[in-house]
Amino acid sequence: MQWKFPNIPKKALPKNFSVFLYLLVFVVSIAIFAFAVVLINAENILPNLGLSCLYFVIAPLCFGLSITGIMYNIYHHKLLYVLFFNKKIESKHEQWQNWTRQSIWLVDSQYLTDIENLGLKIMGLEGSPPMNPEKQVPISTLHNLNSSAFFYIFEKILLPMKKKINQFSNIKVQLNTLKNSDLAMTNLINFCHINNISIRDSNISASDQIPSPKMINEWVDEYDNQTTLIINLVYDVKNSLPFSEYCCALLFSNENKASKLSKLRVFRPIITKLTDLSDDIEYLIKAEQIEKKQVRQLWAAHLPASALNILKGTFLDNDSEIIIEPNKLYHLDENLGVLDDSHAWLTLSLAAEAVNQGQKGQMVVAQCGDEIHIMQLYDKNMQPSNQKIELFILPVVYLISIISLLFTLIALIPANENILMTCFIIIFVAAVALAIIIPLSQYGEIKTYDHEFQEIWSSELAKLDP
Repeated sequence: MQWKFPNIPKKALPKNFSVFLYLLVFVVSIAIFAFAVVLINAENILPNLGLSCLYFVIAPLCFGLSITGIMYNIYHHKLLYVLFFNKKIESKHEQWQNWTRQSIWLVDSQYLTDIENLGLKIMGLEGSPPMNPEKQVPISTLHNLNSSAFFYIFEKILLPMKKKINQFSNIKVQLNTLKNSDLAMTNLINFCHINNISIRDSNISASDQIPSPKMINEWVDEYDNQTTLIINLVYDVKNSLPFSEYCCALLFSNENKASKLSKLRVFRPIITKLTDLSDDIEYLIKAEQIEKKQVRQLWAAHLPASALNILKGTFLDNDSEIIIEPNKLYHLDENLGVLDDSHAWLTLSLAAEAVNQGQKGQMVVAQCGDEIHIMQLYDKNMQPSNQKIELFILPVVYLISIISLLFTLIALIPANENILMTCFIIIFVAAVALAIIIPLSQYGEIKTYDHEFQEIWSSELAKLDP
């Protein structure tokens, strides 16, 4: 599956024949059949009142209904194709939508900053938001310089989630820094041992690069009950200080027990580029990962002005499917100074804090390299659709019409007992055979329709960027 979804329009339903035309065919069919019966069997039937009723009333009516039913089947055949085609489009859309709505639990998240209750201040829930400080405040100024900078950070971002971490038996830890990852890893191991945090040394991996949130896609697709703790230590390289603020830790899990510890979900992110941002946002809206009216706030970090304008044009428009109030769009570069690629995870942490504060659905847009990552968070999951993919409508009208037509043909055979009995047996066998052949034939047509649709779908899918 992929985010880009072929835009194949549904087919218009075919028009049925008019009632007047059906009545005309019905009447003309009765007249023609009755005339034929008179020519063939009038002498043998007229003396017998019962046979006259059967041959001149019941048989012509059945013949007229049969011809009308066969005529209706012409419309029904076209209708079946259109219904099948449209049903397949709906089914593909539902499969895609269910894929986009897959999520992973964000069990806990913590961030470190010199600004107390930063998220609450940005949201306007407490005090006034910080406005574009000239530089980030290094962590080295926030604590006693005689203590370990690593231990100070771990104390602030790991100890608050210790209880939840210890609920999981085999957590994988990704420790990401911008330099000295081996030293950071050694300090993390020692910190966990001292504070009885149940993280195995062998499960810790270190990197000298802050990864992009694209790995969340891989975690969403993991089905082996995996829990991952990602720790990001952002250095202040510019000022040659040990760390800058905005270090953070996030605990993700797809284990069942995670649902007991947190209701917060991070849905499958969409990854796009600036040139595709406007179009790809539409896919995100169509996915409805969160009920549209519940998307309340948008957090943006390290975005160029053109990307920010696209977001504003999409979500601040009164005609938009999702409407976000201007004061609910938080461009963190305005609040925290110039950010970079490493701050996507911090933005996610702030959005998670907003959900936990009762602000409902949140959207995060952050740039990493030349990619723009869009993520949504909410404490509820949209229910998947269980609509059946296959469509098979038994052609009852056509089947009854053909069988009825066969039996009415007896009225056109000279009234001879032996001939009639032989014809009746032949027609009965033919009717049984048709009762089997017609449904099988339609089943074959459905398979042909399916093959044709798959060719159309594959062709349209190939036109999209992977």
